[in-house]
This record gives sequence, structure tokens and C-alpha cells, in this order.
Amino acid sequence: MFTKYTLANFELENRSVRSATATGTCDIATGIPEQKFYDLYESLAKGHPGLIIQEHAFVSFRGHAGHKQLGIHSDDMIQYHKKANDLMRAANSKVKICCQLAHAGPNGGAADKIDVNTATPADFEEAVQQFKEAALRAKKAGYDCVQIHSAHTYLLSQSISNYYNKRTDEYKSSDFKLLRDVLAAVRTVDIPVGVKLQCDDFFEGFEMNAKSACVILNALKFDFVEISGGDVAGKAGYGTIRQGKDKYYYKHVVAEMKAQNLLNKQPVIVTGGFENAEDANMALNDGVPLVGFSRKFLRNDKFLIGEDTKKCGRCNQCIIGLVQGKCAMCPVAGRECK
Repeated sequence: MFTKYTLANFELENRSVRSATATGTCDIATGIPEQKFYDLYESLAKGHPGLIIQEHAFVSFRGHAGHKQLGIHSDDMIQYHKKANDLMRAANSKVKICCQLAHAGPNGGAADKIDVNTATPADFEEAVQQFKEAALRAKKAGYDCVQIHSAHTYLLSQSISNYYNKRTDEYKSSDFKLLRDVLAAVRTVDIPVGVKLQCDDFFEGFEMNAKSACVILNALKFDFVEISGGDVAGKAGYGTIRQGKDKYYYKHVVAEMKAQNLLNKQPVIVTGGFENAEDANMALNDGVPLVGFSRKFLRNDKFLIGEDTKKCGRCNQCIIGLVQGKCAMCPVAGRECK
């Protein structure tokens, strides 16, 4: 866990990743960060994760998730991202920072949100251009890399799943054209590009699953891939956030990637169910180079460098706070905010 790792064209201090986690610390109408956003990320950088993947930033208002989400939808937002990045690097000169680019699609709050089955080619082309423009803004703001959000039943995630996507044209799920087009567009910006990929919808009899995820990863070249799955609406066997004591959620996906020699093709981040460095070793010993933590950093953003006395009970009170229009903080650890 605490050894250096070269990702794309930069070196990470260690193999831990703060997986993108919505914090509800931005203005809901504009996507502009509030002061607590800057305070949170400055504190997080001081905990020395190797890579901080910034919380999902909407690339357009049509793709706004409907909560107090960060925006990267206009050039005016560059200054706010740069301010946060400068604060993090002042707090920890070794930290590397990634901007996650997201379009909520049918899970968004906009009146004209995009439905994967009724969207026109022009709707999809518009979204592709918005991802490209957002990546350019991320580069101008000083990020080390960007991550395309193609998970959690957002627009790109639904486009690659035959549970959601019933199209029979060129945008059908098996051709994953929308994801392919977004990657190609973002690639024109000179910045490393990763993906948070839906690797299991947890719907019996449908894909997306580990095998179909490997089909995509055999066809498309990313600079890194983060394994994810589940849904946000609670319809599937698992949501994106699990309760209980499950560890290493996506071991079955790693096993399939190993069987297809994909762990050697591009760096993999596994997030889900890891409480500490000892848990992370389960994935590292499987040949996965990077391990992500999400709720754990909300509970104790210094757990990597100090005594880990603040255990995460996975009660999901942090996420409930986000749904209620507050911050996604941990009230159990006394970190609640209004």
C-alpha cells in the first residue's frame, strides 16, 4: 500500500486512492464550491492519499445530478477548480488530483434530461462535446488527469447496459458507441484519461457484468480503469453503497480481468468494502495496483497517516445527509455539517 506507483505520466506517493465521493458542498443552482468544499479537500490532501479523484462534476446542466453537485460546465468554473487544486498542493506537494467528469442522464434533475432510449443522435453528440470541453477546463485548472464517469446508472453507464438500453441503432449497448465517442473526444485533450466503469449491474439475466466489462476494456484503451457497479435507485441486487460488512465487493470482476490478462493492459483501481490497509492487501495481492476508499475518508481523512481509531460502520448516515441537502459528512464521527 505504501509504495510508490507510476500512473500514466506521473508518480503517486502510495497506492491509495480517494474514490470520487459527492460531498454536497457546492451551490445547487450554480455548481460553485462553498467554503466547506475547500476546507474539506485541503484537509483530505493532508491525509496523504496517493490520488484524489475529485467528486463528480457535471459537464452540463442537462447532466446535473440534482443535488449540491460540483460543476465543470462552463469556463467560469475553471477558477474554482484551480483554487481547490492549489490549496491541496499547498497542503501536500506530493498529492495527485483527478477530475471526474459526469453526466447524470436520466438520473438528472433537469427538465430536459437525456433518456438513453429516446435521445436523438444530436443529443448524444452534444453530450460528447460537453465531455470534451469539460476535460479541457480540467486541464486548464491544473488537474493531473480526468476520469470519465461511466457507472452508477448515469448516462454512459446506461448506454452500455442492455437492462437500460433497448436501442437497436448504432447506439445499442453492445456497440458502446457513446462511451467510445466520449473517450475519443476527451483523448483530443492532452491529459491522461481514466474511466469509472460499471462492471456489474447486479441484475440476473442482463449485462452489464464482469464478462461484458472485459469486452469493453479489451476494445478501448484508458490510462486507468476504476471498477464499480450497482445502481443508485435500489432496484438491483446491490446499490452503489452497501451496508453491512462486505469486503472487496468486486473480487469477481478482478478474477475475470486476471483470466483475460487485462490487469496487465491498463492500471486498475478497485474500490468497495476496504476499511484499512490490511483490507486493501486483499486486492493488492491479487495483482491490482491501486485501491480506493470512499466512505472511509468521510469518517477519517487522516486514517492513512495516523492511528486509525475512527472505524466506518457503513451506516450510510453520510449519504442520507447528502439526500437531505446537507453535506455528505460523518455525523457519527462528529463531522456533520448543515
